[in-house]
Amino acid sequence: MSTNLWGSEPRTYRLSAGVYALRDGKAAFLERAGGAMVGFWSIPGGMVDPGEDPLTAAIRELHEESGLTPTGPVEYLDVFPLQAYGADILRFAYVADCEDGDITLSHEHSDGRWITPEAYREQHLNDAEFTRWNATSPHDGFNVLSNRAGIDKLIDRLSG
Repeated sequence: MSTNLWGSEPRTYRLSAGVYALRDGKAAFLERAGGAMVGFWSIPGGMVDPGEDPLTAAIRELHEESGLTPTGPVEYLDVFPLQAYGADILRFAYVADCEDGDITLSHEHSDGRWITPEAYREQHLNDAEFTRWNATSPHDGFNVLSNRAGIDKLIDRLSG
């Protein structure tokens, strides 16, 4: 086996994509009902299928998980790491206005709400939530911090 310059095996990442769906100053967030981090609120998103590009996957996952469709351009925000299902994941995050329709949940979610990014950060990504999720699993704690970095990037973009 080959090693990288630092003497360890290189990491292999799976790709994921999601959309911060925006409407009237709020974003759509969904509560997970199954899989990794049951009960965690996050943006609609999921794994990139083989042969699919992240943007296409983000739009597909947005519709599959929330029933929402972008009503304007879908713009790249950032890429951030996650850890789930025993894998390292890179999540491509996009931003899009979704002015039409109600949130329609898939079987993967138990609730969905329009929440301001600031309120989402305060309620779901605060230090107490990090501590709670980290006690369940360090991977879950890592994901809370990674989602915090993503929402901070969105807040900066929307305020600038």
